[in-house]
Formats: sequence, structure tokens, C-alpha cells
Amino acid sequence: MTAGPSAEQRTDDPIPALIAAAFDSTRRYPEHERFVEIDKLLREEIERLQIIARRMADRTPHRSYDWYRLVNAVDRADDACGFQLGTTLQAALQVSELARRVAELRQVTAP
Repeated sequence: MTAGPSAEQRTDDPIPALIAAAFDSTRRYPEHERFVEIDKLLREEIERLQIIARRMADRTPHRSYDWYRLVNAVDRADDACGFQLGTTLQAALQVSELARRVAELRQVTAP
């Protein structure tokens, strides 16, 4: 028996499409409502992944390479979440940054 598909391989995982939409928003500005939706969904994913990353950091040797990767990813995501949507260009840059933080958290918490 083979293992199931990973998060990146699952077709029912909406996050890769959400990340792509966030990055695409810097080229093709969607309506403000779409920015709000992307922002909300990315922040929810960041919150979910931060919990996982913090738990993993608690089980990782303090100040080890892996511990720093986890802690720094959580800190960078916290910083990105400190900003709110602004004008169209600001909103595009903000959701792109949130998408980068989601991608980083997914990478450091991957099995």
C-alpha cells in the first residue's frame, strides 16, 4: 500500500490556487472584494500553520537550525499580519506577502 498524496499533490487543497491568485493580483488587480477574500483566507491559513509550527518548535532542540527555521517563519508571518489592506497596489503587495508567508510556513511544517 502506498502513502496518500502530500498537501502539495492533493487536488482538493485550495491553498496553492489561493497563493497563485495572490501573486497574480500584482499583475491583474481584482476587485477590492476579492482582495478582502484572499486576505482573509491567507490569514486563516497562517493562523492554522503557526499553531503547527509552534508545536513543532516546542519539540525541536532549542536554538537548533530547525528550531530557528520554525520560529523565524512564525515571526515573519506575524509581521506580515500586522498590516492591513490599503489601496489597490498596497492590497496587491499585502496579499502577495501573506502568500509568501503561507508558502514558507507550509515548507517548514511539511512532514
